[in-house]
Amino acid sequence: MNHETLHNTIRKRFKDQVETPQSIKVAYDNAPFVRPNNAIWARWSILTGVSFQASTGGQTNRFRTSGVAIAQIFGPIEAGDKAILVIVDVIKSAFRRVTDTGVVFKTPSVITLGRMENEWQINVQCPFYADDIA
Repeated sequence: MNHETLHNTIRKRFKDQVETPQSIKVAYDNAPFVRPNNAIWARWSILTGVSFQASTGGQTNRFRTSGVAIAQIFGPIEAGDKAILVIVDVIKSAFRRVTDTGVVFKTPSVITLGRMENEWQINVQCPFYADDIA
């Protein structure tokens, strides 16, 4: 799978499973974005890691690229974390041990960072890998 297809698949899953049903504004990698005031919003980043040859055999070889997609969810300070945690659970469900168009997602991790400047932040890390067969 080429990198453009990999990134588009991961972004589309987030949009379809999280952004649209939860009606939140999302900042995607290198895309225009206007940060909302006093509302929950998210930043969705895709970080690819090492690529390696996962298998050889006969006439085909499997090349694997792994990485992590990170949802940074921000909410207003002193508004509690319930609404953010609902979105966290939606993300975990959408990316836990599923395969979407050749991208295999593993088990997400949740990291509460707490107060970051004037917002409350919780991150969800969604590890993945995809193979290219040549």
